Amino acid sequence: MTHKEMHDLMDIILEQIISTRDEGQKEYAHDDTDVFANFNRVGRLLEEDRKKVLMTYMLKHIDGIAAYVKGHKSQREDVRGRITDCIVYLMLLWGMINEEEMHDTVFGKENREDVRAMWDAVNDGNTSISTEERSLASNGDYPNGDMQEMRKKRSWIEILKKVGRD
Repeated sequence: MTHKEMHDLMDIILEQIISTRDEGQKEYAHDDTDVFANFNRVGRLLEEDRKKVLMTYMLKHIDGIAAYVKGHKSQREDVRGRITDCIVYLMLLWGMINEEEMHDTVFGKENREDVRAMWDAVNDGNTSISTEERSLASNGDYPNGDMQEMRKKRSWIEILKKVGRD
């Protein structure tokens, strides 16, 4: 397969992924406002995290893909459908992770006055916050911190700002 043929195939696959996700939303979520409604509902019923519910659903398809790779070609569903479903599940998982991270950050949508107050205190120029191992001074110095780790965290903050999560 040439690079162009693969690129063209990827375009077709991406269209199929979007179509599969849209169909699944109508069939399973039963909620126009919450794309994770099915996973949330089943998670509450089973008292499990919605990510575990998603993983359980996805593993059914992984099992079918593994059987195909081992030579079991005749299955109820075409293996490409199972692959498409796995990609959709992985994208939904990505979305769940993003949503959960948004609620745990200063830049999240959830009303987190305690975090915002701390953030304002650090940024007022006269405050520092200490933990047992690290401290953050308002002047931007990280006397006990790991600068590489801080840069990694900072890059995610910038990415979140770029996608409108600020």
